[in-house]
Amino acid sequence: MPFIYRLLLVFLLGCQVASADFKSGLDAAQAGDYATAYEQWLPLAEQGDVTAQFNIGLLHSKQLIPQASPEGAIKWYLLAASNNHPHAQFNLGIKYDKGLGVEQNAAEAFSWYFKAANNGHPQAQLNIANMYRDGRGVEHGNEQAAIWYKAASINNIPQAQANLALAYYLGAGIDQDEMMAYVWATLASKADTRFIAIKELVFEGLSSDDKKKGDEKAQEVAAKLIEFNDR
Repeated sequence: MPFIYRLLLVFLLGCQVASADFKSGLDAAQAGDYATAYEQWLPLAEQGDVTAQFNIGLLHSKQLIPQASPEGAIKWYLLAASNNHPHAQFNLGIKYDKGLGVEQNAAEAFSWYFKAANNGHPQAQLNIANMYRDGRGVEHGNEQAAIWYKAASINNIPQAQANLALAYYLGAGIDQDEMMAYVWATLASKADTRFIAIKELVFEGLSSDDKKKGDEKAQEVAAKLIEFNDR
């Protein structure tokens, strides 16, 4: 299944009701006929359909239609984001963060990431945490960074879990806790081997008994995350 169709399908499934025109557009996208998808979705987007607005923005952003432009992506993402579409808010954050189709503006990027993060977007939560940590686009704040690393960690973002482990290990914005540092580093390294070095770092301060307890706690947390994310 083409990536763009899988992405669009996710957003269709998020809608309780999809119009026949929207479904026709989705079928066209599945077949790789993005021009027809655009023709089906554009009237819906102009009428205020937030998912259609996002999809039109995506077609522009991915340059899947002849009339694609950075300005078109910004226009439609902005409309969808203003209607509280979290993925549009996140994508706008990316645009401002990297200066794609707009002038680079870290504060504006933070603003859109923050909206998306509050709407439950896991990657936005990680980006917000990093920006608080680095003081980029927002005043530096380790406490706020730790809060958002924890939110993204609960949503199973390995990078956030690794960064949360370091926060616990260093006591940066959160009470120092080598056991919890080991737990989150374990979860991160199981999901992504790039973070094994962090697990090894935090393991150095633990006894063999503490490591055993940490492994048991990591299994417990992993089970709770599965249950939480399966709701």
